[in-house]
Amino acid sequence: MYKLALLTFCMVLSQLSFGQNEKLDIKGAIIISNSEATPPVAGTIRWTGEHFQGYDGTHWRTFSYVIDNNSVTDDFAGNGPLLNYTTNNASALPGVTRTNGRYRAELLDNTNNVTLHFNGEQGRLDAKIVTFPFEYIVRNIGIGTLNDSQTAPPDDIESYVFAGIQAHVYPDFNSINSSHCVVGHRGNTHNTVEGKNTVNGTSTVNDDGPDIVPDGRADLRIVGLADNTIRWYYQVPNFDIGNTADSWIAYNGDGQLPGTPPVFGDTIYLGPITYAFGVNNVPFVGTIDGIELVEEAP
Repeated sequence: MYKLALLTFCMVLSQLSFGQNEKLDIKGAIIISNSEATPPVAGTIRWTGEHFQGYDGTHWRTFSYVIDNNSVTDDFAGNGPLLNYTTNNASALPGVTRTNGRYRAELLDNTNNVTLHFNGEQGRLDAKIVTFPFEYIVRNIGIGTLNDSQTAPPDDIESYVFAGIQAHVYPDFNSINSSHCVVGHRGNTHNTVEGKNTVNGTSTVNDDGPDIVPDGRADLRIVGLADNTIRWYYQVPNFDIGNTADSWIAYNGDGQLPGTPPVFGDTIYLGPITYAFGVNNVPFVGTIDGIELVEEAP
């Protein structure tokens, strides 16, 4: 057994090159299996059988990947401006970036409610052009402080501060017809999920109750059906994707937002928004870990 182990070790060494710029250069493939350590060491990489993931010391993070030719994933890797989005009203919220692998929207100034999405007001929207039917999953979206995007602003004051996803009619951004589902504080209803339909500049809005998403963050799931209607879902963030099944909650019990939704065509704008009403808890940040668009029609 000792000789076999030594022979195996020598064979592995024969595949390594130590003359490169990196510390380890393997001339061949590596097969990665699941991690059995509890807890794992920060920096551990694993294959769950469905996802490649890395452990950051607190949570497993799923790497960016493509499921098929009709799938798009945005893990906001790196730092800098968002990539490949169509933006409306960028000046309303100029501080939107990729920061250390997360979407980060710094809302520093809400003078005259410039960031607001309500009735005739339209703040900033960063959108992808999406075709029905589709499934769109957003991980760990919500509100944070400037110093720590993963710590929600105080919930002991009345404030209206949100980050979420908007579906806007295509192709005219001037059309005041949209739907959105956002996460944050809604007045004295804290750590909630708000739903809103806006039709011809008139909004109908409610929420699913207080403290349904502790820490002011959630996962969102938006399903575009073949009849061009949308169903909206949320859950407490799942940081163990691949091992722990998602447990989606239908907004309002049936996945439908309050009031009458806009009439969407075959194509819509779909993407992140961060906004406030008033100035309580401003400044704050909107944050997202990643977005996955799957099963889009070809």
